[in-house]
Parts: sequence; C-alpha cells; structure tokens
Amino acid sequence: MKYFVTSDIHGYHKVLVEALDDAGFDEENPQHHLLVLGDMFDRGDESKEVFEYLYRLNKEGKATIILGNHDTFMIEFLEGNYDRALFNINRNGFLHTLLSFTDHILSKDDDLKKYKKIIEEKYPYMLKWLKSLPLYLEIGDYIFVHGGIDPTLDDWRKASTFDFVWSYEVNLEPISGKTVVAGHHRVPTIREPMKRNYKELHKENPSLFDPLYKDGKILIDRFVEVSKELNVLILEI
Repeated sequence: MKYFVTSDIHGYHKVLVEALDDAGFDEENPQHHLLVLGDMFDRGDESKEVFEYLYRLNKEGKATIILGNHDTFMIEFLEGNYDRALFNINRNGFLHTLLSFTDHILSKDDDLKKYKKIIEEKYPYMLKWLKSLPLYLEIGDYIFVHGGIDPTLDDWRKASTFDFVWSYEVNLEPISGKTVVAGHHRVPTIREPMKRNYKELHKENPSLFDPLYKDGKILIDRFVEVSKELNVLILEI
C-alpha cells in the first residue's frame, strides 16, 4: 500500500487538491490511501470543502483522518462550548470556519447559536464523525499522530487526547524501533525559531518548509497559511 501523508490543511481545499495531484494520489487506485494528521479547519476560507472532501474519502475507505487540536475546536463548538469558540475566533481563525460552513449567510457579529443551528442542520453527522476520529495510527514501524507520542508512559497508547493532539513531537524522546510522523508544529518555526517574518523566509528559502527528519521523527506541517503549500509524504508500507 502507498500512503500519502499530509497534515494541517487549515481550510485550504484548493491547496490540498493541488498537493495531492502533484504527489500522484489517485483516489481510484486501491493501492493508494490518504492519511491526514489532523487540523482540517480554521484560518483558510475553505473548511467546508476540506471537510466534505475528506469525509467522503473516509467513508469510502480511501482516507484516514487523525484528530488534531483544531478539529477539537469544532467538537467543542458543536457541544455548545461558546466561551471556547469565542477564544478560538479571537486567537485561532475559527471564524473563517464558521463562515465557510454557513456559506457566509451570517455576519461575523451574529449569535454563535445561529451558526451552530445551520451547521447541525446541514451536517447532522459531523459531531459523531469528528468524535470517532482516531488519536493515532500505527502501521508497521510508523506511528502517525497530530501532536506527539509520549514514550515516558508505561503504554504510550493510553495517553490523553490532550497529549496526542497538543504535544510537540520534536520535544519528546524517540520511541525505539518506531518512526513517529507528526504535524502540529510548523516545520520552519523549528528550523528558524527566532524568525519574525515567515513569508519572507518562504520566499528566500522554501526548502526550510520541507519535511524535517530528526531522531526517529518526521515532521510535516508546512505552515500552509504562509506557504500556501502542503507537504505530502509518500510511504510504501
């Protein structure tokens, strides 16, 4: 099986489709499988299109979607946590997601309950599906996760949801005999942590946004909001 692994799409549907096309992903090929390491939503303007595309592929058995921290924002919202939603609107680009899913019918000042009602009417299955997404996927010598895998636990598989979706793999010890593939941590901010202008950095040296291979880890978040690109890692397992 050939796995096409990407992460942190953040509402950039056109970028996703272009990246998969460039990588040679063919959804009609039974030997191709798409792995998305979380963060479908927020920041970009096409979260609805990303969701509809990935939901279909997942239901057809052509894609596996791993839960990311930005995906939990939608879960919290659909469960009625409006305080958290307001925080994510102010800090994490969640308003872009709400406007996308409601086709910009509402304004940014409308009551959050109106957004919730529209989304639930259009996608009554969304909450159950999001809550069913796995926290990690283990295939052979690879572990796929959004945030990180904590090897200090007696059994890393029993870590909390928070640990899987929020931790930063680059800060964790490697797991013997395994390669951890993760998103969440923007690769250029690992290579150049003190850089202030990442748009400028992308123009100067886009290779700094490529996947980072380090100590039994592969980190693939390409900082799509800046690069308008996604990394697609191809693995034959």
